[in-house]
Amino acid sequence: MLTHRFRTILGDIPADWDAKPLRSLIAEHFAGDWGDDEGEQAVAVMRSTNFTNDGQLDFSDVATRYFPKDKADQFGLLQGDLLVERSGGGPEQPVGRIGFIDCDMPGSTVSNFVQVLRPDSQKVDASFLGWALFELQRTGIVERVQQQSTQMRNLNWRDYQRLMLPWPEVDEQRRIASTLKLADDAIQKARMELDATRELKRSLMASLFVLGMPGRHTEFQETKIGLIPQSWTVRTIKSVLAAKPDSGTSPLSRPDPPGTPILNVSCVKDGVCSPAEVTYVDVSADEIERYRTQAGDFFVLRGNGNRDFVATGGLLRQTPAVDTIYSDKLIRLRFNSEDVADRFVPYLWQSKAFLNRLQSKAESGSGLWMMSKRDICRELFACPPPDEQEEIVALLDSTEEQLNAQNKKVEALMGVKRSLLQNLLTGKIRIPEGAIHA
Repeated sequence: MLTHRFRTILGDIPADWDAKPLRSLIAEHFAGDWGDDEGEQAVAVMRSTNFTNDGQLDFSDVATRYFPKDKADQFGLLQGDLLVERSGGGPEQPVGRIGFIDCDMPGSTVSNFVQVLRPDSQKVDASFLGWALFELQRTGIVERVQQQSTQMRNLNWRDYQRLMLPWPEVDEQRRIASTLKLADDAIQKARMELDATRELKRSLMASLFVLGMPGRHTEFQETKIGLIPQSWTVRTIKSVLAAKPDSGTSPLSRPDPPGTPILNVSCVKDGVCSPAEVTYVDVSADEIERYRTQAGDFFVLRGNGNRDFVATGGLLRQTPAVDTIYSDKLIRLRFNSEDVADRFVPYLWQSKAFLNRLQSKAESGSGLWMMSKRDICRELFACPPPDEQEEIVALLDSTEEQLNAQNKKVEALMGVKRSLLQNLLTGKIRIPEGAIHA
């Protein structure tokens, strides 16, 4: 029999709040239907892939399935409905994600892995209930009522419905839900600003390394890599290297200390090589000396099962606090500062035109796409004069700074939301009457 250590599954609550089992707060619930590949009537069907980790449903890839007309005519999701991921999850993610239906969706339904909850509006605010169930999944508490099969997690639906949830009076529920919506809206706005800056960076990357600084050039020349400004030259990567490219070492690694930190494939992402993802190895002092990393090192993935990732690179922006080496899955490049401005080639490497040309030379074998040092060295790029290189780097640096600031803003707002979820849903923080307005 499922028992609670506290008054509710989320923890203790104020004396003037009650606790109610989930089943008593819903007017009805029903499972979905996956339908058929073809049939009389097409229906939009929400499934596990449409869930996100923040309660927002992703409508970019809703499945189309087919049903008999008489059955399809009965479908429809209503404003206030809550979708529960009944089966799914993953190795590090409990099942039970929540999706909020914010407006009526006539003719839509859900798959058989999703349960629809229709809250009883006389007893509970739908958004309040949704956030309480959301918190169960976010904190992992829901694992108490899930079952693990070979490849999937499943909710024990009987025990899930019996969970005792916080139940303040309905007006306070609405104030709590409104506060959480304000936090959620702030996060969504910040994410939109972040996406807009990312799009700006993509646009700049597409033009700066081909056309130069905006409005700067009016005369262009035809070259092996296409039209470039008349004052630019075409050079090879080899011509701007300070030393020969070098691959790292490959001792057996482990996720935790002791040992020497080693950069690996997972450290390279979005043009940056981050020591936060290192593993640890046992190596000799000679190997540490040979493979020691420092600020300005640029690492290229020499092999990957996905061609879109092979040859991608990341810049190590700071010298690690302790001696750190790098894996043989990476190729280290060091650039000559007399030939190219700091960070110019690492930024160039993120441009789609350059990377596509380089990746086209990758060769496939044994399930891996591989990139040779020779092909990297022979790759061509358009090289501006030193002063324009500096301008391009400065412009992209400012964009990176903006992205970093916006990322931190999103993370901070998400931290605020997590705190509000923990404290509002258990009454540790109370929202007084009149504090929240429409």
